[in-house]
Amino acid sequence: MILKVGAQMKEEILVKLKMRKSYKSILSIIGLLIVLFIVIGVMYLFYDKVLASSIEANGVLSINYVDSKKFNVKDREEIKFSVTNESENITYFYITFNDVNGNGEYIIKHNNENILEGVLNSSDQIKSDYISLDAKETKDYVMEIKGDNKVEGKISVESTKETVVTFADTIIENNKVSSPLTKVGSEAATTDEGLIKSSDDIGISYYFRGNVQNNYVEFANMLWRIVRINGDGTIRLILNDVLEDIGNYYTEDDASFDFRSVNMNKYLNDWLNENLSDDLSYIASTKYCNDIVKDDNNDYMAYIRIMTNKIPTLNCLGESFNTNIGLLTIDEYVLAGAIPFESNNDFYLYNSNIKDPWYTMSGAKGDDKEIYMFMANTNGGILTNIEGKLYRKVRPVINIIRNVEVAGDGTINNPYTIIK
Repeated sequence: MILKVGAQMKEEILVKLKMRKSYKSILSIIGLLIVLFIVIGVMYLFYDKVLASSIEANGVLSINYVDSKKFNVKDREEIKFSVTNESENITYFYITFNDVNGNGEYIIKHNNENILEGVLNSSDQIKSDYISLDAKETKDYVMEIKGDNKVEGKISVESTKETVVTFADTIIENNKVSSPLTKVGSEAATTDEGLIKSSDDIGISYYFRGNVQNNYVEFANMLWRIVRINGDGTIRLILNDVLEDIGNYYTEDDASFDFRSVNMNKYLNDWLNENLSDDLSYIASTKYCNDIVKDDNNDYMAYIRIMTNKIPTLNCLGESFNTNIGLLTIDEYVLAGAIPFESNNDFYLYNSNIKDPWYTMSGAKGDDKEIYMFMANTNGGILTNIEGKLYRKVRPVINIIRNVEVAGDGTINNPYTIIK
């Protein structure tokens, strides 16, 4: 009887051991399946990423479309890509937008700085302005696309087929880049000091100073003067004369002194749409400076910078913003040759035909209820005592896009003109 019970127990133990072994095998299989599913999922994600990313060569360029070339935007979307210049020389590229449906806009950024922007609408192909790359240089870009409702299409980075001689290239070629002959901010520039190399918020900039005679531009049947080459390669122009209608910087109804919300902004944009509508494709939306900031003592920083310390700068110490039209800053006016407390009839921004002061977009004095704007005086001097709601003359400022080529030499008898 005891032997029988022992055999039975042994058999039960063997059955349990077999069941346990079988259970472990099942667990092992389940574990392997889980690992397999994870590996397949990771491979799928990697495969999907590889599909989205596309690396291609285009002339001297190597382009990595990190996020895909296609976009389908209901609100906004970011597309990342990088471009490498494989050549030993500076080169240019542009973006084409193909098979576009819908309406929107794009902004291209590098290092979180806006370097290019434009409008999208239904079209077979839209071309952006040119972007430059130095020899053997690689840059990463982020393109933000916005759509009012829905906009879709695809992008392509295209290298230029031939050497591009931009407006900026022509200006530099026609001028000897030098240092100021007089102390900027403290001494008036009364002779032709030429083209001065400097910098702004975007990059290397060049400005004209003194009694310059080769910075004339004929554009939209109007005569302009070149103020400077901006750091992004666009060309800043100021109208050679004032507009016929007077304007004021702000009205009693304006909520703030911010240029984007004041009456002067509306005045200038109305004039732009009425007089330059046929040439808008040549006008860049680029940076202007909302130069109305105060320090801790509630003093306008532009006044301290220009009138007290006498250190003008092309860097915006207020809030920068992009627009198609604006005004000169007081810093640009001083860099051109003006100085505080004195007149100057011998620099290119002085025009004997202008009989009234004209506005800049820099604040000089004031409080929360009123602001006195810096103004250019009729004698080439500086005014700080005219309230911004009073009507005075206006000289519009625009910027010409980078990728235009020009004819002429910039003199009054042979001004630069855009080759269309």
